Amino acid sequence: MILTARSLKRLDGVHPDLVRVVDHAAGITTQPFQVIEGRRSLARQRQLIKSGASKTLNSRHLSGHAVDLMAMIGSRVSWEVPLYYRIADAMKAAADALNVPIEWGGDWPGFFDGPHFQLPWGAYPRTDNPALTDMPAAVPDRAEARASSRLVIGDQGEAVRTLQDRLVRRGYALVPDGDFGPKTRAAVQAFQASAGITADGIVGPITGRLLAARGPRR
Repeated sequence: MILTARSLKRLDGVHPDLVRVVDHAAGITTQPFQVIEGRRSLARQRQLIKSGASKTLNSRHLSGHAVDLMAMIGSRVSWEVPLYYRIADAMKAAADALNVPIEWGGDWPGFFDGPHFQLPWGAYPRTDNPALTDMPAAVPDRAEARASSRLVIGDQGEAVRTLQDRLVRRGYALVPDGDFGPKTRAAVQAFQASAGITADGIVGPITGRLLAARGPRR
């Protein structure tokens, strides 16, 4: 398949390694796709948070380290989940062929984001994208907390590290690495169960207030 001119335009500002993966995947995929979004402005990210479509100001889209791909059936966009597994197969095969590590939103436990592909934080720091000339400054944790009403598995950043620090002080065995993974979610669920609230692993206002309050260790 061939990426449309609109898709190519949406790759402006995206890290060159991720652009190479998308381009290679387009040539081998069994499921046609187009790029729905690449790099986002900070203003765009704030709009998505306000509408409920996103929950963090530290998205990988902001620094050009993520893309969203939409499945196409002819000229029609499709959101059928199986199609995104086919796109993911092509993206992962392309990444392996080019020796570029990627993460797929469909692999996140507890939260399926099929269109989303990103370069890992560890291998690709926020400041390493040579395509950027006007990268927004890192968003302070306090600003992120105001913009996002909850933390869920898959989130990353200082807000997650603060959460992990509070869980460690409560006696839960975690490494405060700023990555809300399965171990952090399990610790949140255990804390919620001990506090007598719904153990869904999501850190909303109630869970956040309880964790921030002084209390006995587990």
